[in-house]
Amino acid sequence: MKQNFFFPVDLQLFSDSGAASAGDGVQGQGVTAEAAAPQSKGVKNPLADVKYGIQEDAAPAAEVPKEEPTQPPDRKAEFEKLIKGEYKEEYDRRMQDTIRQRLKGSRETADKLAAITPALELLAQKYGVESGDMAALSKAIEDDDSFYADEAVKKGMKTEDFKAMRKMERDNARLQIQIAEQQRRENASQQYAQWEQQAEQAKQLYPTLDLKTEARNPQFLQLLKAGVDVGSAYLVIHKDDILPAAMQHTAKVVEQKLTDKIIAGGSRPAENGMSSQSAALTKSDVSALTKADRDEIRRRVARGEKIRF
Repeated sequence: MKQNFFFPVDLQLFSDSGAASAGDGVQGQGVTAEAAAPQSKGVKNPLADVKYGIQEDAAPAAEVPKEEPTQPPDRKAEFEKLIKGEYKEEYDRRMQDTIRQRLKGSRETADKLAAITPALELLAQKYGVESGDMAALSKAIEDDDSFYADEAVKKGMKTEDFKAMRKMERDNARLQIQIAEQQRRENASQQYAQWEQQAEQAKQLYPTLDLKTEARNPQFLQLLKAGVDVGSAYLVIHKDDILPAAMQHTAKVVEQKLTDKIIAGGSRPAENGMSSQSAALTKSDVSALTKADRDEIRRRVARGEKIRF
């Protein structure tokens, strides 16, 4: 609780009738002769630069606003705003190109299937199986010894042995494909696990990083496949957003630390070219006042200065 602290002063000291007898009546009026006496000429008062009591122009430390934690931006909302606003045309064009590429691949596959369909239908008619039943057609061809007879004769082998050899070759080829596909999946799983680990580490610097979302960006994936780590790739893709925000955050942190230091020191920063020791000292704790401080306060109150604790 703030209290006004005034030292007792005989107001008669400042009246016209009491001015002539101030030297005789100063004793016993609440201010000693030593306290009322001016400083010796030419000798500076060592307490002249000290400020006593609560200063009107000094804001309490509790009133200084603290820096609120920076909330991460809502990337999803920002993205939706961009693709529906400023970048709508570019986004629509990109989506149309993607759809055309996918349709192109599907169309090429459909064209190839249409080209071999007549031959498959002829084979189905020859072996007496339903058109489109690829499993039955494959078995019929595999069981047809005449299908292997001519080539077996050229190889100097029995048809049955040649047929078994061809089957073994097909089985080995399928097995090699399965092994290669399994290896590819394992490598992809290991690689993705490594990227997930890198993403968790990078989140300490970039809390909004989401690996699944970023993986939809072809440029981001291209950087990862080239050996760039997740954090660096994220910085490259979002540098226009990250760098300005980081600089602004750093400036706020430095400003807040400087403000806290000034408040803790009880003084304002020194002017350019001046030593910090030249700043006035403020004493607002009554229990910490020395006898010299109390005498100085009495002198100032006697001169009409108001000091409040």
